[in-house]
Parts: sequence; C-alpha cells; structure tokens
Amino acid sequence: MTITLYELAGAGDIRHSPYCWRTLMALKHKGFDDFERVPVYFRDRSPIAFSGQTNIPVLVDSERWINDSWGIACYLEDTYPDRPSLLGGDVGRAESYFVHAWVETLLGWKAGQPGYFEILVWDAFEHLDPADKDWWRRDREVLLGPLENYRDGKQQRADEFRPKLEPLRQTLLNQPFLCGNSPAYADYIVIGDFIWARMVSEFELIERDDPIHDWIERMLDLYDGLARAGVEAGAAWRRSNPSIQE
Repeated sequence: MTITLYELAGAGDIRHSPYCWRTLMALKHKGFDDFERVPVYFRDRSPIAFSGQTNIPVLVDSERWINDSWGIACYLEDTYPDRPSLLGGDVGRAESYFVHAWVETLLGWKAGQPGYFEILVWDAFEHLDPADKDWWRRDREVLLGPLENYRDGKQQRADEFRPKLEPLRQTLLNQPFLCGNSPAYADYIVIGDFIWARMVSEFELIERDDPIHDWIERMLDLYDGLARAGVEAGAAWRRSNPSIQE
C-alpha cells in the first residue's frame, strides 16, 4: 500500500492549507503513518496534472487518486472500514457534512461579510512563496478587493467574527471534542482553519480564556504533536523573515 498526499505549500515549504490539514489528521486517525507528502504551489499545479484538475489536496492510494478533503475523508472511511472510524456511520457522516458546510460559511470569502479569512488575509499573503504572490493577489482580489484594505483592522474584524463561533463554544463547554470524548472528522474539519490561522499570523484569533482555545491546544497535541509542529514551523519562518515585503 502506497499513499501520497499532494498539499499546498507556502514560503519556506510551510504546509498551511486548512483543507490539507483536515486530510493529514484524517490519515493519522485512520492509523496511516507511512505516507509521502508532496508540496504543490499556487502558481504551479503540474505535480497534480495527472488528475486532470487543479484542486488540492489530492490523495493517491496505489493507482487511484481522490481530490477534495471531504471526498478523501469519505474514501478513507469506505475503503478502510477496519480502521478507526472517521465519520461514525451514516448519521455521523451527515452530521460531519453539516459541520463542513457550516465552516465554509465562517470563511468569509466576500468583502463586507467578515470571516476568519478577511481577518488574516494580509498575513496569509505575506506568508506566501514570493513567486506565488502575483497569482494569489489577482485571484483573491476578485473576491475581496485590494488586499491592502485588510492590512489593518484585525481586532475589529475579529470582534465581529467571534460570536459566530458560539455553537462550537457551547459544545466544547460540555465535552472535550466536537465528536464527544475523542476526536473524529468533524473536529478535523474545524481545526484545519485554526491551524492555518496560527501558521500564517501572530494575531490571536481565539482569546485564551475561550473554551475553544483549550480545544485547539488538545487538537494540536494529537498524533505526537503533528499539528503543533506545523504551527511552530510557521512561527519559526515568521521570526526568520520579520520584514517580508510585498
């Protein structure tokens, strides 16, 4: 069995895509440890040309390829039912898809509809490989307008955004994980976004006295600290490049 995961990479080979992190955590949950991680950059999707499309992540399992984090999760669940369940049966799959759809509404792709992406879009821009910046700017400005509009004002946008997380907050006041006493795919859907936030910015999207913060810390420690190592790599890159310019 040979599994390869093609995932987005930024400057310093930092793997910050929230969708790719969902898949990384799903693979670990299913007990896969020996898989290859291949970087793909925004400007150059040639490594996944074999798939005939440009969406990432792409998972290759022997001779079969699957793209889209949700599609990959369903594939892993259906193909490896003897391994720990990601989705918990038909009801759990449906509920996990609800979480998937809810998180997409939190993203905030449109200007004037604050989401976590608007809060940190400038920081994310600075975190890119320099060769990707022109492509990324053109692509994102179609949706959001000039990126410079998001250079300041993080705190105000964060204050407007945090109440949207109340369903997550209330759930975590009563149980350690979204899925109960142990994590599963609904947790991985949500944590991917917070891993991205921590990798691209020093800004505290979630305040330390928020129960969501404690859940994030628990999630970062899973699988021998896989996600925490990614966050620390992002922080190390920022410290070594304090004056990254457009």
